[in-house]
Amino acid sequence: MSLFGSLEISSSGLNANQVALQTSGNNIANANTDGYSRQEVNMKEQSTVYVPGTGNLGTGVDVDGVTRTVNEYVRSEMQSANSAYSYYSEKSTQLGNLENILNEPSDNGLINQLSTLTTAWNTLANNPDLSTAKATVVEDASTFADSVNEMSNNMSDLSDNITNTLAENVESFNSDVKQLQSINQQIYTLVNQGQAPNDLLDQRDSLLKTVSGLANVNASFDSYGRVSLSMDGQDILTTDTLNTLSVVTASGTSGSTIAKGGDTSDGLETSSSGYALNTVLLTQDDTNGNTSYSSIDVTQGSIGGLKDSGTEVAARLQELNDFAETIAKTVNTVYTSGKSSTSGFFDLGDDADEYAKNLTVNSTLTNDSDKLEAGETTASGDNSIATAMVNLANIKFDTPITDSELSSFDSSTLAFTSSSTGKTYSEAFSNIVTKNAISKENADNLSTSQESVLSELETQDESVSGVSLSEEFTDIIRYQRGFQANAKVLSTISDMLDTLINNTGA
Repeated sequence: MSLFGSLEISSSGLNANQVALQTSGNNIANANTDGYSRQEVNMKEQSTVYVPGTGNLGTGVDVDGVTRTVNEYVRSEMQSANSAYSYYSEKSTQLGNLENILNEPSDNGLINQLSTLTTAWNTLANNPDLSTAKATVVEDASTFADSVNEMSNNMSDLSDNITNTLAENVESFNSDVKQLQSINQQIYTLVNQGQAPNDLLDQRDSLLKTVSGLANVNASFDSYGRVSLSMDGQDILTTDTLNTLSVVTASGTSGSTIAKGGDTSDGLETSSSGYALNTVLLTQDDTNGNTSYSSIDVTQGSIGGLKDSGTEVAARLQELNDFAETIAKTVNTVYTSGKSSTSGFFDLGDDADEYAKNLTVNSTLTNDSDKLEAGETTASGDNSIATAMVNLANIKFDTPITDSELSSFDSSTLAFTSSSTGKTYSEAFSNIVTKNAISKENADNLSTSQESVLSELETQDESVSGVSLSEEFTDIIRYQRGFQANAKVLSTISDMLDTLINNTGA
C-alpha cells in the first residue's frame, strides 16, 4: 500500500458521495412526480489488499448501483384493490344513472301515475256519462304511456352509452398494454447493457396501476423486470406475444357486431357467432393476418363494471317491457270484454322487445275521448268497464303475463283470477326499482370499502417509495460531509506526495 493507493481510496469516497448527492438531488426534484419511486445509492467496500506483516488493508468504496425503494407486495395488492374499486365505482355510477331514470320514489313517478289513472277510472265509474271524466281517463292514460316511452328511451340511451364507454375503455386497455410491451423491450436492452432501468420500471408500475383500473389482470415479472399479463387464464402480454381485447357492440339473431380493439369507427366487424351485447373478446391475429375471437371473463376494473352494469340495465329494460305488456294486455282484455288483448284501449306495436317504447293509447280515443266506453252497453249509467278497470289495480299478475292468466278472464264479471305468485301493477314496477336499488346500494358500499383499502395501501406505498424531503435533506448533509472529509483526505495525501517528491533530496 502506497500513498497513491491512499489517493485512490479518497478518490473513490469522493465519487461515491458525489453519486449519492446527485441521487438525493434527483429524489428532491421528483418529490411531486406522479409514479416516481425514491432511489437509493448502494455502497460496498472494495476488495481488501493483503500486506505482508500488516494484514488486509481497505482499498476504498464502490457504488454498487442505484436502486428503487419499492415494496413489490404492496404494489401488487394496490393494483388488485384498484381493480376492485374501479369495478364497484363504475357500477355505482351507471346504476345511479338508472336510478334517476326510474325516478322512484317521486310525486310524478309511474307508481303515482298509476294511482292517478285508477282514480280517473273510479271517477268515470261514478259518472259514466260525464265527458270530462272520460277526457281525464284518456289524458292520464296518455301521460302514463308517455312516461313509459320516455323511460324506455332513456334506458336504451343509457345502454348505448355504456356500450360506447366500454369500447373506449377496451381501446385504452389495448393502448396501455402496447406501451407496456415497448417498455419491456427497453428494459431488456438496458439491463443487458448493465444499466439499472429505474425510470422505466416506474413507468411500468404506473401503467400497471392504470391497466388494473380497467381490468383484473394478473402480472408476473421475469429476471429482467419485464412484465407479463394474463386474464381469465389467457395470455394478454408475454415477452413474445401481444393479444388485444375487443367488444361486442350489437347482437341479434343474424350475429354480432364486434368493435375490434375497441375501435367503434374503423374497427367494426360482423360475426355469425351469437355473442351477447357487451361481451369482451380476446383477439388474436396470426402471421397470415387472420383474426380469431374468444370470450374472456372480465370480472373487475371499469371494463368489468361497465359490462355487468350493461347486463343489469338490459334486464331492467326487459322487465319494463314485461310491465308494459301486462298492463296493456289486461286493460285491453277488460276494455273489449275479452275479445282482444292486443288492441282496444292501449296499442303495443309489433316488436315484443319494444313494448314499453311503443306503448300508446288508441288513437281513436285520443282523437275523441267521448268514444271511451265506460260500460259494456250504451245504456246510460252502465259503468261496468270503468268499475272493472278500478278493480284491476288490486289483481296480481305474473310479468310477463302468461296466456293461461289471460285465459282466466271471466267475461261475465270482467275479472281475472289473481295469480298467487304475481304482483299488482304498482308492486311489479316497485320490484324493478327495488332490484336496482339493492344492486346500487351494494355497489356503493363495496366502492366505499375498496376505496378505503386502496387509500391505506397507497399510504403504505408512499411511506416506502415516496420522497421524504426531511430525510433527503439529512442525507444531503451526510453525503456533503462525506464528500468534504474525503476531499480533506485527498488534500492531505496530495500535500504528503508533494513533500515526498519535491522536498526530499537525493
